[in-house]
Amino acid sequence: MKKIKLCYVISSLSNQGPPNVLYNIIRYMDFNRFDVSIITMVPEQKISRIEEFKALPIKVVQMSPDKFLNPVSMFLTLRRKVKEIDPDILHTHCPRSMFLVPFLSKRYKKVETVHIYPGIQQKVMYGKIKGTIVIALSHFFTKRMDLPIACSESVAQSYWDEQHFKMLAIPNGCSLPIWKRDLKQKQELRKQLGLKSDLKYFIFVGRFSQEKNPDLIIRAFEEIHNKDIGIILLGDGALYSTLKMHENDNILIPGFKSNVYDYLIAADYYISASDVEGLANTLLESMTVGLPCVLSDIPSHREVIKKAESPIGYTFDNRNIEDLKTAIDKILKLDYESTSKYIQHLFQKHYTAQSMSEKYQDAYIKLLKS
Repeated sequence: MKKIKLCYVISSLSNQGPPNVLYNIIRYMDFNRFDVSIITMVPEQKISRIEEFKALPIKVVQMSPDKFLNPVSMFLTLRRKVKEIDPDILHTHCPRSMFLVPFLSKRYKKVETVHIYPGIQQKVMYGKIKGTIVIALSHFFTKRMDLPIACSESVAQSYWDEQHFKMLAIPNGCSLPIWKRDLKQKQELRKQLGLKSDLKYFIFVGRFSQEKNPDLIIRAFEEIHNKDIGIILLGDGALYSTLKMHENDNILIPGFKSNVYDYLIAADYYISASDVEGLANTLLESMTVGLPCVLSDIPSHREVIKKAESPIGYTFDNRNIEDLKTAIDKILKLDYESTSKYIQHLFQKHYTAQSMSEKYQDAYIKLLKS
């Protein structure tokens, strides 16, 4: 049986959302059926996962490992590399690739994973004017793909509601193992990470940027005055220096860390105040540990909460600090053990990386048959 030649195109393989989703798709790929290549478009960052990707039975091609190319050179180089690989399917995972791949030959079937509904995040990243242009271009090129795939049911629903455009939804999946609830390990990790043994810790993981609202979380914990709880904020970004000034015994801001899983095990609750998410990998990772969640009331967060038949957390209006404080208070009253076990069950039912990968593989096969 002839293998299906898949070529993924992505900016880089940094330890961030889209590359992590891509890794989880490929990790569970049936390599007897698929021949997989990746083309990266810009130099790797210090937090690159490229060596992990290269350890998989795939080909990784770096268009420009040492410098950033101008748009024309980038397109010409991409066209040459794709021609050398000659794939059946090109699958884009970032704005750069999404804007360039549609101009390549129609002989290649073109797939895009839509990691977030274009809107707030683009305006924060690029500014209001440039962001508005990026949003318009994103919609334009997404609608011209052979198969656009939403990373969550809520992103697909947003496209239908706002653009009246239907797309397949394949929710993100996580490959972390289910934590075995080893309380001795939890306490040992707390000691290693400099955490207190007797506090109930909430954990935030993400960029310290405007649309993530980490400042709102810090203000809430400053106002609650509950000495029995603490907050850990992991990440980096433009707001880091400002936020770091609020650090104290119960508000910890270690910055970016590569051992996020250790911190998740050491924590008790997950918290996010984001204005927008596609389907946050860190939320799914927290579910493998069984962390009840306090989440901003946005579509992707509601999507996860509504999967549950009993409470696994609470949503709040992230424009209302009192609503956030109420949600924190309510979650502390949940029966922790039963809620935690149910969250892990829910994860295994809906959000494993293997299930996500199998759905992508089925979609590729159906696309070529069509």
